[in-house]
Amino acid sequence: MRGRNRILLQATATAAAALALPAVQTAAADPLTHSDGCAEVRVVTVRGTLEPQSGSLLLTPLGERIAQESGARTTVTELEYPASMSPDSAVRGVASLTALLNATAAACPDQRLVLLGYSQGARVIGNTLAAPTTLTEQAAARIGAIALFGSPVFNGAEPYNRGTFDPALSGTGPLRVGALSEFADRLRDYCHAGDRVCQGGDPADGFRNALTYSHIAYFFNDSRDDAAAFVGEQLGR
Repeated sequence: MRGRNRILLQATATAAAALALPAVQTAAADPLTHSDGCAEVRVVTVRGTLEPQSGSLLLTPLGERIAQESGARTTVTELEYPASMSPDSAVRGVASLTALLNATAAACPDQRLVLLGYSQGARVIGNTLAAPTTLTEQAAARIGAIALFGSPVFNGAEPYNRGTFDPALSGTGPLRVGALSEFADRLRDYCHAGDRVCQGGDPADGFRNALTYSHIAYFFNDSRDDAAAFVGEQLGR
């Protein structure tokens, strides 16, 4: 037990230290005013609770890796939203992501979109895609790949799930089965066993569900490698 607690403390300290570091610089977002200035691929990262607006320590390196390996002109965009513990933070994130995807698809009709979300950011993506009437058909069609990590809206019964999760358990606010069926062939939802955010946590505990090693295991396990390979396949690399 002591050894396990020591690993948890070390992992928590590592994550806390990582959150204090400057974010990896990403490529500037292309203007959305006309399609001739558009990159071929836009990776949109939606950070977890309390991660800095300047970049997700989990997702930004993955976005940069995808950009480097895609073989296409790619830009990485950090979604602007609070990522706070405020009750309306995720709601504001959904509104921001919906607006960004619709505007991007209108201005850059040939651009492929990749969505990456961690924790609260995964909730934002999941809730956005589960209400497709708010997205234009053009925006929904341009989404080429989606990777979620430690999602509160994780449903253990979905075929696109990946990780060491218990399929009998779901997140603190799971989507109904089939809510994301339109995107099932473009989606990977990663959940680590013991992560109380995506594995049977108590919604009343709020952010405390995230304070476990299992919720930061995505920094250390092979889920990002798997996601990078999946996105590459989806983009036709």
